[in-house]
Amino acid sequence: MNGALGRALRGLREHAYLAAVSAGVIAAALVLLGVYGLVVLNLEAVVSGWQQDVHVSAYFVATATAEETAAARSELAGRPEVLKVELVTAEQAAAWMKERMPEVEPMLAELGPTALPASLEITLKDGYTSPAAMDAFAASLQASGRFGEIDYGREWVERASGFLRTLKLLGAVLGTILVLAALFLVGNTIHLVVYARRDELEILRLVGATDGYILAPFVVEGALEGLVASAFALVILEVVHRGVLSRLHDAVPVTFDEGGLQFLPAGPLVALVLVGVMIGVLASWVAVQRFLARLA
Repeated sequence: MNGALGRALRGLREHAYLAAVSAGVIAAALVLLGVYGLVVLNLEAVVSGWQQDVHVSAYFVATATAEETAAARSELAGRPEVLKVELVTAEQAAAWMKERMPEVEPMLAELGPTALPASLEITLKDGYTSPAAMDAFAASLQASGRFGEIDYGREWVERASGFLRTLKLLGAVLGTILVLAALFLVGNTIHLVVYARRDELEILRLVGATDGYILAPFVVEGALEGLVASAFALVILEVVHRGVLSRLHDAVPVTFDEGGLQFLPAGPLVALVLVGVMIGVLASWVAVQRFLARLA
């Protein structure tokens, strides 16, 4: 292995330009994947914040008494999926409406204090804000017979979740295309290195060198190029995170965690490094195998 490493380092020195091109192609692919990961990660945080802000509004039937509304509030507060529940009386609802829409005050005065029904404003815990979970929760409220209408913005939750699913699917397709394109470009670049050293490789084959002995330094070169490209890509991603995305956050204020825009956690960063090394190794292996097949 030491011999393969030494030959790999010598090859990198002798063909530094082509090695730099290969590393640059790998780094470009990793940066695009990383930027996509940053976008999805922070959009997930935004959608999660939206889902946490989704409230279920349960409007009591007109015949509900104060005792019945208080009992319903206490019962719902004890359910495992409920984080918080607040009772809004008919008077409070009317006052809220008058404050925000003064033009309806004469109409409310004519209809009387019970013009707007009392309601429960329910906040659900994490894990119970998916469309299916909210459907089940709303159905259970409706089945109780206490409520005339249940409103929980189902379409908004579905659209937010659907948008995120579509974005992840597009990312998987984009990632596959980027990795394949990087493999193709790096493979052709390394093939130029192999062709430049064809006399040396042909001599090695003539003196009985095995395919593994010939292949090893190129695979090590590919791995080293992938590592260098990964390190460079991580630096660029940090710059993008600190610069471009942070300015976007300031320009378009949306709901993020208290720490602001998130950077990729350790798991995805390690995955990016492994993808970079994999691209370098596979591209080198394919390029050398193509050359050796011609010598056979």
